[in-house]
Parts: sequence; C-alpha cells; structure tokens
Amino acid sequence: MRKILAVLLLTLLFAQAHASPALHGSWSSPQVQGRPLLVEFAADGSGRINGQPMRWQALGPMLFVEQNGQVATYGFSVEGDKLNVSGGDLAQPAVLGKGRAAYDAAIKQAKAAPGQAGKGASPAKAGAQPSNGDELVGKWCDMHTMTSQSGGGSSRMACFELRPDRTYVYSAESSRSVAAGSTASQSGDAGRWSYDGSQLVAQSRSGRTNTYTLEKRNHPKNKRDPMICLDGKCYVTFYNKQAW
Repeated sequence: MRKILAVLLLTLLFAQAHASPALHGSWSSPQVQGRPLLVEFAADGSGRINGQPMRWQALGPMLFVEQNGQVATYGFSVEGDKLNVSGGDLAQPAVLGKGRAAYDAAIKQAKAAPGQAGKGASPAKAGAQPSNGDELVGKWCDMHTMTSQSGGGSSRMACFELRPDRTYVYSAESSRSVAAGSTASQSGDAGRWSYDGSQLVAQSRSGRTNTYTLEKRNHPKNKRDPMICLDGKCYVTFYNKQAW
C-alpha cells in the first residue's frame, strides 16, 4: 500500500512540474564523484546521463530525475553558463558547465593516459594508474529474493555507501514469510575506509578491521551498470554511474 501511494504521489508531482527552459541542452563536468559527467536535457522532458536515458522535470528550485524506475530529487540553480546541483545521489554539491566540452576533454585524456592497454581500454582493466578510490564513492547494493512453491519467500538487501570523506555506512535488511507468519531483521555498521588500488580496508567503529580484495566488474546482464566485488561477492551501483 505504501509503495502504491508513493507511485501516485510521484505521478502527481510530475504532472504538476514542467521542463525548465534554463536547463535545456548539455551540461558537463570533468569529474563528479570520481567520474566525468555529461547530462543532456531535452525540451520534452527526456534526456541522458552519460548516454543512459532518463526523464526529468523541474519544479521551482527542485529537479526530479527518473531513471531505471527510480526518482532522485536534487536542488539546482542556473547561473549563466554554470549549473549548480546538490542532493539526490551526490555526496557533495557539483558544478557543471554549459556544453559537453569538459566531459569530452576528460574522456579524451583518460583514453590517452600512458600505459593503458589499447584504445578505449578501461583503467580498471589496464591497471596503468594508481587509484585513491575516488571512483568507488557511491552506494552499492546486493539484493536476493526467493519464492517457494508453497507461497512463502525470503528477501535480503545489503547496501554500503562509500563517502568522499572516507567514511562508510553499511546496512542490511532481511525478511522471510511462511504460512505461520513472517520475520524481519536489520543490521548495520559504520566506520572508515581506504583503498590502495587492489584492496579495500574497512575499519569499523566497533574496532574490527576487515580487508577485502576488490575487483571492478560490470553487471553481467546490464553491462552499463558497474559493480564492485569484495572477495568475490558483488555489489551493483545503486545510483547511476558510468560503467568501468
């Protein structure tokens, strides 16, 4: 019921909003949360984020972006040829310039970086340059759902957010339903993280320190969605991010 109400609310909100002419066109930045960013706003409310389709609407100082069935809400302002954006999946405010020049220059520079294994090779695969982990900033999730023939089922969703200030937050929720009823549980953790280019180290506030071998992959079914795998267990990006 709560999900249905949320969908109805979003539908009403989008019906009342409008496509702000000030946003029309392309806006880009050489780096937002560790990746080049290109956002394209069309007058009909359609658009693209790094080539991936989205829908958008503006209502006063609020910008609503719908992508892959999820809606993110941002605050925005246009000042000449600068677009200021905050909120949503951004860990900190971002400034984009008019046009796609900044994005194209960043992509060209990345492809021309010395030591890469061929034209268009992924930095993660080429292993040419050390990384301080900026490209890992974001929210990553793993979700499993199982349904039995008897009508019961279980689900589990685990997410962790790696923040630019090198702190992290982890949360996990699980539920199980059977004929006799249902159960639910939650767990969480927080602390600091670091990355040396191959290993992720998580220092929990509880005093525990865990070290994981980290591998960057793209989702096997949707190649545009990046994942990070810790000791073989993979988590897919929760928000839009460019594939590795």
